[in-house]
Amino acid sequence: MSNECNTEHIIKQRKTAKVLADAPWEASLNPKEQEDLIKDLLDLAACAPYHYKCAAKYQTYGLESSLPFRAYTLNSGTCRTLAKQLQFMDMPPGKIVNMLWAAEALIIMTWLPDVFGEQPQERDIEPLPFTGNLRNMEHIAASSAAIQNILLGATHKGFPNYWSSGGVLRQKPAREFLEISLDEMLLGCLFIFPQNAHQREVEIKEGKLHNEGKNNSTWSKSITLGK
Repeated sequence: MSNECNTEHIIKQRKTAKVLADAPWEASLNPKEQEDLIKDLLDLAACAPYHYKCAAKYQTYGLESSLPFRAYTLNSGTCRTLAKQLQFMDMPPGKIVNMLWAAEALIIMTWLPDVFGEQPQERDIEPLPFTGNLRNMEHIAASSAAIQNILLGATHKGFPNYWSSGGVLRQKPAREFLEISLDEMLLGCLFIFPQNAHQREVEIKEGKLHNEGKNNSTWSKSITLGK
């Protein structure tokens, strides 16, 4: 393999690594290095393809991009602060706290629905159901592509990573604390862990489905059309 990034190798090397620390870790990167890491990963996310611009109502709050997704980033210090806050909230934080104790960085990715279904006047979660139209489907696909770019970038740099559905971070108290609007749909909390996480005495869970479906013949079919 050449010294240049081998895309195929990185894609095949990527795997789930859910690092569960039993106490807050000291960061392995300094704040400037964490900032640079996050910026590099966001640059990759911005390269994801997208078909439709987001609705104009989202191009506010200082985030005026037309991209159909948003990213909210936390360095290790902010992750520890969030973990502490979650333990005081009236809802079980689950394993999110353990991952926040270990994380070198966290990138919270949301996607921006164009149209919602009928909503209650008061809600404690995101706007479900959203309307299942083509634009929303394209927005989810674009946001997922951005997430994959981040995970592959972290893998290339040697940082174990985990795509979490968010758990307690989807709920209103956490969203208000993080100042992430409930009008945005949380698609993934991307935990980036220290490069030496596997060398520490800590529980690391790999994806249960990592080896499932790898035989192409079980999920692909060649189409042959008559002449």
